[in-house]
Amino acid sequence: MGEKLAIWKTKHPYTVSRLKKEFQEQGIQAGDSIIFHSAMSKAGWICGGAIALINALQETLTEEGNLMMPSQTSGLTDPSTWENPPVPKEWWEEIWQEMPVFDKDRTPCFHMGVVAETFRALPDVARSNHPFLSLTAWGKHADYLTKGQTLAHGLGENSPLAKLYAFPQAKIVLFGVDNDRNTSLHLAEERSKRIPVSQNKAVLLKNGVRITETFEEAAYDSDRFIEIGRAYEKENGSCTVHIAGAASKIYPMRGLIDFAVSYLNTH
Repeated sequence: MGEKLAIWKTKHPYTVSRLKKEFQEQGIQAGDSIIFHSAMSKAGWICGGAIALINALQETLTEEGNLMMPSQTSGLTDPSTWENPPVPKEWWEEIWQEMPVFDKDRTPCFHMGVVAETFRALPDVARSNHPFLSLTAWGKHADYLTKGQTLAHGLGENSPLAKLYAFPQAKIVLFGVDNDRNTSLHLAEERSKRIPVSQNKAVLLKNGVRITETFEEAAYDSDRFIEIGRAYEKENGSCTVHIAGAASKIYPMRGLIDFAVSYLNTH
């Protein structure tokens, strides 16, 4: 029914050429660096599906630019923390002992959508090596962006997000989604003064041996992200655009992150 609905609500097919034109009309140009979040179900009918959307982005940015997407794997976290849905307590230990170890080349994204998973699997896409909070990147600086992510504070100062933030013209593109899906705002949480921290644990493979390692992690919480986005747009004007029929948002990464840090510190 999903594809039928997409065809029904679409006036013309969204081809790679048409998608490139729409991205360019919304200010995305060759050499840009963007982090892209998406929900294909919100778009019109795209000829070729997810890979066509990725092709259009890559052809728009060219190899002089950078394209990043989240590739998180929350299904590898401590099962005692799962809420959506939870699993019975008597399952926890068996799950933890048998859970696959994260492999950045093989482990699929978990509930990140078809575009993020299609992108992750491409041979020329690099991926960071965090067991829960990995990100993928393609383009001129893909290897640089994805190396060095630390286990502790995985979306903080040693993350691909912080590296992308340092690019002066980096953009956040929310394709068919709102700020509750905006991974970049976790960097603002890390930089604010109010986010609590806790101990987390991960299953890792070291020297061929399966181990459990504990580490400090910020208590990431996206519940206020839509509120933050609305407050930013109230001060800076609407960031809503339409691409392939999907209501989308495009933000300057530095502008939104800096605003969010201040907002979290004062609200």
